[in-house]
Amino acid sequence: MAMSVYLVFGFLVAGIVSVFLKPEKIFRHFGNSGFSSILKAVLFGVPLPLCSCGVLPPAAGLYKSGASKGSTLAFLISTPTTGIDSIIATYGLMGGIFMILRILASVVIGIVAGIVSDIFSGEKDTAFVKQVPEISCSSSGAWIKEALRFGFVEVYQSTARWIFLGVIIGGLISYLVPENILSMYAGNRWMTYLIMLVVGLPLYVCATGSIPIAASLAAKGISPGACLVFLIAGPATNTVTMLFVGKTLGKKHLIIYLVSIVLGALIFGLLLDNILINYNLSIQPFHHSHNKLFEVLSLVCSFVLIGISIVSVFTHMLSTRKKGSFCFVYNVPDISCQNCVRNIKNVLLTESGIKSVKVDVKSKKVTICADFNDDKKLKQLLDQAGYPASE
Repeated sequence: MAMSVYLVFGFLVAGIVSVFLKPEKIFRHFGNSGFSSILKAVLFGVPLPLCSCGVLPPAAGLYKSGASKGSTLAFLISTPTTGIDSIIATYGLMGGIFMILRILASVVIGIVAGIVSDIFSGEKDTAFVKQVPEISCSSSGAWIKEALRFGFVEVYQSTARWIFLGVIIGGLISYLVPENILSMYAGNRWMTYLIMLVVGLPLYVCATGSIPIAASLAAKGISPGACLVFLIAGPATNTVTMLFVGKTLGKKHLIIYLVSIVLGALIFGLLLDNILINYNLSIQPFHHSHNKLFEVLSLVCSFVLIGISIVSVFTHMLSTRKKGSFCFVYNVPDISCQNCVRNIKNVLLTESGIKSVKVDVKSKKVTICADFNDDKKLKQLLDQAGYPASE
């Protein structure tokens, strides 16, 4: 229940950040190559609340807007490993030292990977340079509404299942896993680091949803450094992102991407453990158990999240009942997460005549209901969104 306060605050801040730091707004800040472009990619990426799948469309747009492969790779690494909501939740469950090291790891790994990528690229990527219009809210009421919508609808929907899953897995680890099983490896830090890497690299976990899992592992005796390894490798990578990097940037950059994350996770995991040991410190989450006000706030925030969940479910049920004069179903293989859903809907629902868009992540199908019968036009809109329908 204590995590609910940090989640509500994190979603709120994420919504505010999204208004002023949308990916389509920041493309104009990137040059073709160089350290300044890589640094901007990292600094812009760290606060954005995007998962390792949700980061793919803006990363593709960043690359096509003229950024170098190094800047694109830096953005791909730094963005999903943090996020403002994840940073706040990390402080609440893992403590300030852990939070600082997590942010520092995201920044350093992103910068190093970007620099190495540009060095080995040997070319300036100028083929796709284009101007991206800036989107702005015209009034204070508009940006507040947009911030609340993004934070408590889009970010919540894209992370809720993973946070819920993380809490369930964390609870199962705490309840079912005996202390002596993990203690066999707890004394061998390098073994725990490697285990966390093997588990984290192919796994899809969001930066916030992975925190309860790490907290449960830490409670069972796994070193904080090993937990940090998991929180870097897990959110930063998954099989979909690896395929994207390999196909879009090339195999050489895929190797740089993976090696940077692996070495960076190990180095920062070791650094965290050594700091804690040498200075006789421990990861201390924010103490609030004795604070009655915090207990009341936790209860209120828990009910807020439950309410949002109920509204989200009913909204989804109602949207599926909307019928258009013509309905089309398309297979879209590139769909992988809720951020893909958002990107598709953002493009299609702005088109006049489209009444409803339903995106099923599991089956990778898009159902479009419209008052016109134009299959070719709908396929072109899906192409525009970056999610072409398969034949």
